[in-house]
Amino acid sequence: MRTIFLLLSLSTLIAAHAQVQRDPVSAFREAGQSGRKILLVFSGSDWCIPCIRFEKNILTDSAFRQFAGQRLVVLEADFPQRKKIPEEMKAQYEALAGEFNAEGAFPKIILLNPDKALLAVLPYTGQTPADFIGEVKKSLKEAASPLP
Repeated sequence: MRTIFLLLSLSTLIAAHAQVQRDPVSAFREAGQSGRKILLVFSGSDWCIPCIRFEKNILTDSAFRQFAGQRLVVLEADFPQRKKIPEEMKAQYEALAGEFNAEGAFPKIILLNPDKALLAVLPYTGQTPADFIGEVKKSLKEAASPLP
């Protein structure tokens, strides 16, 4: 009985934390089904120092993961220089970049509706997880407010 309780507690804890998605089709489907927004992160995971810092300081932070698990589907579109990614995934990332990151900025973090409507572009300037969460919350609130 104790083992079952521990497993249920652990599974609930894991479910409350956002996982970084790497498959755009799955991420947008999940966002549509759950009503959550997409946090799309354009990254160069093996060459872009600010991207690596964002991953380390924000995406892996427990407070951010818990916040995102309730409100966001986090999708990383990775453009590595040394690592290989499947061609199908690469084509999907390039299509997203064509739509939302034509200038090729890294990292570029955007907030989207599940239907791919742009809600906000979020800067990453090395802020703390709490400050970044605050910026995301502000953008979500502004996106939910009707225009005057």
